[in-house]
Amino acid sequence: MNEWEILEKIMESAQDLRVPETLKPEQVKKQLEGGTNQNQKRRRNRYRAAAAAACLCFCFGAAGLAYHQQSARQQISDTQTAGSHKPGNAASSITEDRNDYGNADGSEEHDSADHTTEDSDVTQETPVKKLGNMYAIAADYGEVYDVLKKTSYRHIKQENSAEASRDDIASADEALSGSYQADAIKDVAENTTYQSDNDYSTTNLQVEGVDESDFVKTDGNFIYVVQDTQIQILDVRESIPAAAGTIRPKMDEDTDRICEMYVADGMLTLILQTEKTELQATPVQQKKEDGKQAEDTDTQSEMYLSDEAQSVHTTAVTKVLTYDLTDPLSPALKNTTEQDGWYKTSRKIGNHLYLFTDQSFGSEIMDRIPRKEALNEDHITSWLPSVNGKAVSEDCIYLPKEGNNGLLMTSVDLADNSSILDQKLLINNYVNLYVTNHSVYLYDQVYVNNACRTRIARFSLDADGKIHARAAKTIKGTITDTFAIHESSGYLQVLTSLTDQNPSENRVYVLDENMEVTGKLTGLAKGEQIYAARFMGETGYFVTYRNTDPLFTVDFSDPHNPKVIGELKVTGFSEYLHFWSDHKLLGIGLETNPQDGQIIGVKLSMFDISNPGKVKEEAKLVFHGITYCDGLYDYKSILADAKKNLIAFTAKADESYQYGHQTCYRVVSYDSDHKKFKIRAERTLAAGQRIYNSNRWRSVYVEDRLYLVSEKKTIVFDLSDECKEIGKLKYGWQGN
Repeated sequence: MNEWEILEKIMESAQDLRVPETLKPEQVKKQLEGGTNQNQKRRRNRYRAAAAAACLCFCFGAAGLAYHQQSARQQISDTQTAGSHKPGNAASSITEDRNDYGNADGSEEHDSADHTTEDSDVTQETPVKKLGNMYAIAADYGEVYDVLKKTSYRHIKQENSAEASRDDIASADEALSGSYQADAIKDVAENTTYQSDNDYSTTNLQVEGVDESDFVKTDGNFIYVVQDTQIQILDVRESIPAAAGTIRPKMDEDTDRICEMYVADGMLTLILQTEKTELQATPVQQKKEDGKQAEDTDTQSEMYLSDEAQSVHTTAVTKVLTYDLTDPLSPALKNTTEQDGWYKTSRKIGNHLYLFTDQSFGSEIMDRIPRKEALNEDHITSWLPSVNGKAVSEDCIYLPKEGNNGLLMTSVDLADNSSILDQKLLINNYVNLYVTNHSVYLYDQVYVNNACRTRIARFSLDADGKIHARAAKTIKGTITDTFAIHESSGYLQVLTSLTDQNPSENRVYVLDENMEVTGKLTGLAKGEQIYAARFMGETGYFVTYRNTDPLFTVDFSDPHNPKVIGELKVTGFSEYLHFWSDHKLLGIGLETNPQDGQIIGVKLSMFDISNPGKVKEEAKLVFHGITYCDGLYDYKSILADAKKNLIAFTAKADESYQYGHQTCYRVVSYDSDHKKFKIRAERTLAAGQRIYNSNRWRSVYVEDRLYLVSEKKTIVFDLSDECKEIGKLKYGWQGN
């Protein structure tokens, strides 16, 4: 900011200053209307000069002080964690941001977290206006439009110069898995309330108490299976399952699909992906009065929407349908809610559903509607996402400096007519998310001076379903594993890998709820990167890999001083870690040749963690020739239950091995007394097929029966009789 800009700021702030009574013009005049002799005149002249100087000094000095204080307050307000500071913590000092993501050379993480002072008048409900350098709340829709348009132009220029292809919707392929509305049940049973006291499995979750959607769910009496455009209901109250009926919501388009679902508390919640296709007016350029045609984007005010210029426009919409399962064979549709965007993911905490959708803006905003028309109230929903037909309010939109993608998150009260409790729209490029019982952490990777940084923004989830922006932070490295970020006792534990430097290294960060770094470790496992991680209480475990698998143990009991207290080197590496018990840690990964890194097969490891500082691999089992396991990349496909002593997963063999193209199923138990794994069932599911053509599978148990479920069939195993296969059921569904 130059001196003229500073002066303007001072003058602006001076307009609101309160002048002391003694320096107001009428008071000065009274002081000057004293004596009439020369001495009095001289004193009056000196008083005039002094008063004028005092006024000037006061105005500029106080204004400057006000501006400084206002700037300081703004910095604090911009990064305020509203009412979420820890008692007894002193207010942190304000530091200068020398770089968008770090110091001047981009070499260190900077403090972009929120601060709270003891005398702060900011209440918990006051929205945080700025999350470090990651997001700032929008002033109005015009600011949102400008950010999107600027990003669109820059991307178009880059694409044209590089002749690159566009990829506006990064998650579209993933999102094409589903969508709907409502229909009837095929097979109607008596109006009976079904309640299950059976022992049954649930979806494998990242965070205990935070439910996740999936395409297979059970309530102990029935198994519900997503079949693209319908829900297949399987009655599993008898030893052999029976196809009991289907739920087929009405589709708006042939491309509509069901994504995933929840089954809990007597409710079935479907998440559907629909697409609205409609004709929309497109902007056309009109000639000026002098005959010259309006030119580029700077003259968009001279463009208007012509009814004659129409184009086909498709909008992705995600719907939530809630069914009453009082009678599971005849579910009744209760409520429907919807929001724009491709389905990204969701979480369910109690009766609150948190729905996350992605929307790409790309260059459409520039192509379809000029700024003047875009800001018309009737046209807001034509370029901004809406919830239940109403555009997201500008005070719920958080903006980066640029971005052409939007993440829309809403909280839905499933117990109260699926009412919308809150909503937030974040304009971004692409973010990952981690959801706990109390917070949503959005994190993405950016490059600064050819170095990767991870930016994390925290939003709190209140008991009433409200979502509040709290704080943000930028740290070095990349989060390379889903489980490498973990919240515990108000602290966030993060593991990152710095793979863009030579040699690479790994780091451990501990951040408080204000996203301030309280402790960190650097320089870990140089030359390697993190492959898997898991946290329990005050202890964290993570695996790195080069040709061997070091399993590190980190003590987080002191959040200001995390310590590596153990390191175990074994062959191969684990890609997924699962706590089998308080003293056992299960690892699923790949065994490799320590000499050349050649993959040998899928490997199970059981680690003894009774002494976290001296972890031991007490058993391992290698499936030679099986070179891929679904669970390494989709933890929901793994059933690991110590109570039932079950480890079940699907795997695939590479064509270079004797199995050929083969999808197989393995059920394993663990003998703690003899410290060894035992194979209980082996089943070939598909042979002669390409690996990527095989079906998705889920393992579900109800009492002593284990069900291997796909979209088309279910295979049943008897856990009480050597895990023997006792039957299978095909549903006869062929899709659209």
